[in-house]
Amino acid sequence: MSKYTNHVRLTLDGHTSPERIEMRWAPPAHEDTAPATAPAPLAKDAVREAVEVLARAETVFFALLDVIGPGEHTLVCTTCTEDGLRTGTFHLFTDDSERASCEESEALGFWATIASGFVPGSKGAVIVRTMVPDTVDSVRAWTVDAARRWLMPCTAEEVRDGYRQARREGEHDPEPDLIYRHAESLPVEQSL
Repeated sequence: MSKYTNHVRLTLDGHTSPERIEMRWAPPAHEDTAPATAPAPLAKDAVREAVEVLARAETVFFALLDVIGPGEHTLVCTTCTEDGLRTGTFHLFTDDSERASCEESEALGFWATIASGFVPGSKGAVIVRTMVPDTVDSVRAWTVDAARRWLMPCTAEEVRDGYRQARREGEHDPEPDLIYRHAESLPVEQSL
């Protein structure tokens, strides 16, 4: 975890204009030290970039929800950034009528994890496991493309290879009945 407390989410709530946003990063408070002075505000270009990354992550998040289809889904996004490894998990239930049920706080955390993968030099993946009654569980994945700020679909073989690697490293037990699927391409990306 970063040595700084991230106030971006609280700062951005309710704001639509990047010029009106003042984001601040402050070190965590320690009882045995004197309070630090507030850091200088970030440059407007940095604020604008943060807003664009979060907006792009929102677009990607909803594009992903549009393609996963009916069922009970567990979505896991893992990114590796300069600040370390980040993981966001999101549970979603959708039915044939396109209605969805989910926890808003989980959705925001998952969305923020996608955004962290858009930072230059970062890498990551999104894995979706789908459970549908009376069928075998299936899994598909997308890689996080920092340069395009988009999710790129993986083939069923790439997903299977990823699971084999995780099993070799002791992260997962073998699941002989799991179906590996090709991930869908997300709708055509829109540039910011």
